Amino acid sequence: MGMVTPASYGPSRPWPGPDPPYAGVQHSEATDWVAWVLFGGILLVLLGSIHLGAGLVALWRPEILHGSRANMLVPIGLTALAWTQVVLGAVAVVFGVGLMRGLTWARIGAVVLASLSALVDFAFIGVYPVWSVTALILTGLMIYAVVAHGGEVAAAYADK
Repeated sequence: MGMVTPASYGPSRPWPGPDPPYAGVQHSEATDWVAWVLFGGILLVLLGSIHLGAGLVALWRPEILHGSRANMLVPIGLTALAWTQVVLGAVAVVFGVGLMRGLTWARIGAVVLASLSALVDFAFIGVYPVWSVTALILTGLMIYAVVAHGGEVAAAYADK
C-alpha cells in the first residue's frame, strides 16, 4: 500500500482526522520576485535605522564625529545635516515597513528613494567602483521587483 497523503482522500473518501493537514493554506499566485520586494523592504529598514542613528549621534554627541566643515562636500552645518539624516532615516524605515506590507504608497516612495540612491551610487562610481556597481545592481533589481511585482506582496498577505 502506498503512502497516505491528503491528496489520496477526496469527496468519496473523507479525511479520517478532525482537519486535513494544511487546511487553512490557500494557493498563492505570488512569484519568487516577492522575496526581492521583501529584501528591499528589509534593506530600507536597515538603511533608515543607520541614518536615524547617525543623525541622532550627530545631534546628541557631535564631538564623537571626526572632521570639520573643510572636510564636508556640501558646506552646511552639522545640525542641519543631522536633522536631514534623522528625517530621511525615519522616512526610509516607514517606507520599508510599508513595502514589506505591500502598500502602494510605500512602493512609490521606495522607488523614489532607490532612484535617488542609484544616482548617488552612480556619482561615486569613480571613488568606490566595486561597491557602487554592486549597489547599482541591487538597486536596479529592487526597483524592478517593486514596480513589476510589488502588488504580489499585498496579494500574498491577502490584504487587497
